[in-house]
Amino acid sequence: MRTWQSLPRQDQPELLDLGAGTLADVRVNLSEMWRINHFLGGFRALTCHLYPRLSSTQGTITLADLGSGSADVPLAILDWARRHKIPLHLAAVDWAPRNLSIAREHTAHTREVELIQADAAHLPFAKGGIDFVISSLFLHHFSPVDVIDLLRMAYDRANKGIIMSDLVRGRLPLAAFQLVQPVFARHFLTRHDGTLSIRRAYTPGELRHLAEAAGLHHARIYTHWPWRMTLVADK
Repeated sequence: MRTWQSLPRQDQPELLDLGAGTLADVRVNLSEMWRINHFLGGFRALTCHLYPRLSSTQGTITLADLGSGSADVPLAILDWARRHKIPLHLAAVDWAPRNLSIAREHTAHTREVELIQADAAHLPFAKGGIDFVISSLFLHHFSPVDVIDLLRMAYDRANKGIIMSDLVRGRLPLAAFQLVQPVFARHFLTRHDGTLSIRRAYTPGELRHLAEAAGLHHARIYTHWPWRMTLVADK
């Protein structure tokens, strides 16, 4: 049902995905996106579901982060795991060489994080070969048909489950992003792609339907302030 804050979904590639900007531009963009994700609720929307599951799992846990970018999410999770004495091995998966070159700088002295260049449509893991598959700010990059395929594949590869957080599309989050740009999004890539990301994102109802279409009938969609949502499907 459409309301006054509904926003039609727009689907077009973001500048970063099209290869725009220099490596220095990409470095700034990924840094700003991590600050937004970390300070404005996106990372918490993921970890509030992930951390309890990591705490209750025995032995060394394997985890794959899809669309990992500069690997800031795996590194932050690893920092938490070290403080809680939970052994982890993390795979930071991204298709873009530029992103992975920056991730390589961040993880140069970290043995627990493995960088993998791969297309999300062809994940290089065996069936049930990794404990948890996660993503943050990733699902909106895909068309509905591709999201269905991605969810199905990620769930197939996971031994324990998938946890995927993303933006919620709407006029209010779009307006809020315009307000925070002077502090969090000063670079042109962040401003352009951040705005487009909100327009490309799904609503909780749409994501629920996509999960159903992927065969994840038990998946749950949680909403988090401000304008984030997380899909959780345990095995």
